[in-house]
Amino acid sequence: MTDKLTPDALRDVLHQVAAKIIDSRDELCRLDSLVGDGDHGVGMGRGFTQAGEKLAAAGDADLAGLLKTFGMGVVTGAGGASGPLFGGLFTEGAKALKGAPHLDAPGARQWWRAALEATQKRGGAKPGDKTMVDALHPAVKAMEDFRGEDLGGMFQAAAKAAWEGVEKTKDQLAGQGRSRYLGERALGHQDAGATSTAMILDALARACSGDKG
Repeated sequence: MTDKLTPDALRDVLHQVAAKIIDSRDELCRLDSLVGDGDHGVGMGRGFTQAGEKLAAAGDADLAGLLKTFGMGVVTGAGGASGPLFGGLFTEGAKALKGAPHLDAPGARQWWRAALEATQKRGGAKPGDKTMVDALHPAVKAMEDFRGEDLGGMFQAAAKAAWEGVEKTKDQLAGQGRSRYLGERALGHQDAGATSTAMILDALARACSGDKG
């Protein structure tokens, strides 16, 4: 059981998150090609590669510093709409955890609540619009409903809820993004952004639970 992460431990966890997204580039492009322009995986791979490089080059830093460095790597590396949205998941954590000596369950809940609110404000999406919010919203609720201090267990609950949200996007008409122009032709296909969000949370859960797979 992991009830808190030091900055060094968080650095390792973020590297595992980056590796997961980089390894999933082709799958994310495949999903995006069904309802979008097919380049989501390219941008995400580029963003998380740069995030990992910046993290590796960062010297001693606290939690907030690591999250900001990582998030800004995603922002500048991915570019487009995905950069600010997915980088914001981490830069918002930097704001929420400023001055915190370690990451615990209450801090993680503050991080992801702030990330959800910023994502919705930045992109204008709401649950049901077939976007990353459809994974992020239930994930944050699962974190806030979780009882206990085990970070791995909390992120596992969040990842499970996020994947359930991804599955629901198959039956949704898009309210945002390119897929909204497809209308009913987008039905039956899961959203690539929601999938990326679930992958991030799944990687966090695995890393905090000691699962390197």
